[in-house]
Amino acid sequence: MALDIDLTELRASNGSTDAAVEVPPNLIATNVNVFSGDLLLTCTYSPEISPAVYQKLARGRRAFSFCPELTHLDKLGFKLCTIFRLDRVQSLVVLTKDGSPHSMQIPLMVQEAAEDVGFDKNNIRYFCLEGGEVHEFSDLAVRKARHYSEIQKLLPSAKLRKVTQILRAPGGCPNDRAETYESVVKNLEEEVQEVREAVEKKDIDNLIEELGDVMFNLYLMAQIADEDGKFDILEVLDRVSDKMIRNHESIFAPIKLKY
Repeated sequence: MALDIDLTELRASNGSTDAAVEVPPNLIATNVNVFSGDLLLTCTYSPEISPAVYQKLARGRRAFSFCPELTHLDKLGFKLCTIFRLDRVQSLVVLTKDGSPHSMQIPLMVQEAAEDVGFDKNNIRYFCLEGGEVHEFSDLAVRKARHYSEIQKLLPSAKLRKVTQILRAPGGCPNDRAETYESVVKNLEEEVQEVREAVEKKDIDNLIEELGDVMFNLYLMAQIADEDGKFDILEVLDRVSDKMIRNHESIFAPIKLKY
């Protein structure tokens, strides 16, 4: 069945049932000859947090669990390496609880084991439960989780997005809540002119401030679009990055991006 999982459909299923489900068999205690085909590996929390999401992901897959509080993670790594080396697994879906320092170690061990034995990481998908929702995260996100310095660089952008969301939310700023696509365009025209003036005056401190105002208005427009269900700032950033790579193929072709 490969990895044909529709995230929108998966999110729609979240909360559709409160029926309790049993935690699947412990991966560590299971004989390695059992592992074949399409698998689901979950932390022991997730089936209880969202039975519907768990059941959706488990459909057509053999499900197993791992409890990092009770078993050292090295054992998980060794077991996964053995499973991957047997070359009987077609795909693996991982479901964890976001924010749990224990559960979020599971994707790290899956990634490391796959890389150690050469298992195709395109055949792995990662999902987590957070804030009552299910989210998918990439192999690159798992890689970034190993490097705090890289995560630190992402925080200013995440902070501005959260600030914009709060200002637009009920109880936020009346002026920002009243903004529209058209009014933001007018704001941008004014802010770009102020950027021009700062450049002409060689006023670096003011240039930083005015560029910030431009950024806020871009995030504001994207937030309006997000509320309309059209797109969000992450899609904008991802699309422009891909566009620049395509437009400069000769430059990026020999580079292995680790953004």
